[in-house]
Amino acid sequence: MILETTEAAEANRWRGIESRTPMKWNEQSWSQIADFDKETVVVIPLGSCEQHGRHLPLFVDSIQVEELARRVDEKLGRKILTLPVLWLGSSHHHLDFPGTVSVTPDLFGQMIQSITHCILKAGFRRLFFLNGHGGNEPPAVHALSQLAVTSDAAEEAQIVVGSWWKIASGALDPQKLGMATPGLSHACEYETSCLLAIRGDLVRMGEVREGDQTVQSPWAKAGMSGKLNGFRRFRRWTSSGAMGTPAAATREKGEQILDGVADLLAGVIEDFGRWPELEVIGPQR
Repeated sequence: MILETTEAAEANRWRGIESRTPMKWNEQSWSQIADFDKETVVVIPLGSCEQHGRHLPLFVDSIQVEELARRVDEKLGRKILTLPVLWLGSSHHHLDFPGTVSVTPDLFGQMIQSITHCILKAGFRRLFFLNGHGGNEPPAVHALSQLAVTSDAAEEAQIVVGSWWKIASGALDPQKLGMATPGLSHACEYETSCLLAIRGDLVRMGEVREGDQTVQSPWAKAGMSGKLNGFRRFRRWTSSGAMGTPAAATREKGEQILDGVADLLAGVIEDFGRWPELEVIGPQR
């Protein structure tokens, strides 16, 4: 029998786990971060702490996006490096409902820029902001657009931001899922189902109140399925803080949503890791 050296055994052990072990940024030492392949995709989940009706906890968006990041971690292993969820989001439009903790859109944008600078400073060149709260999207997009035109380091990197329900909309087909409502909104059948699957102990189905729809127009649907962006506080959209028909939610629907969304997200992030470098080719006379 040939005994492996300590170094060989460690190398073989590492090779055996590297394809399946989730890699968390916050569990590494600084020297491990320094040694990482800088083409590794760094995933930054974005959440919030805001009201989600009478029946759901304030941390819905953070819990959902953290769970999706965890499931993607399990699928991609060492192909990605995941930061902890940024739970402090831009949710001032929910402040009329007690419990919401928020920063202004401007400050949230500064936070996104600061996080980006830190990751770029560490040498990484592929940043994937995985958003879990609708109110985060406009300031995040603005902040990263601004960085691209003011920072050469940011412009030379591959940086994207996307909300999970948009990226993986193909997994939210209401007919396939057996949904009573046609689309995702807020504290709705979809989100309630997801929370029942992730942290059912935090869901109080006895406190469910059906959501109000104050504007009857396909162009101005409240939540995430409308074609126009409206600028009103949530106190004008819903009396309970919820929308849609959360009473129709089930844990089984939530598992279907999470499985389907995680599969699609993993494919998109893996594809992003293969995007080619774009050389400077202009302006050219």
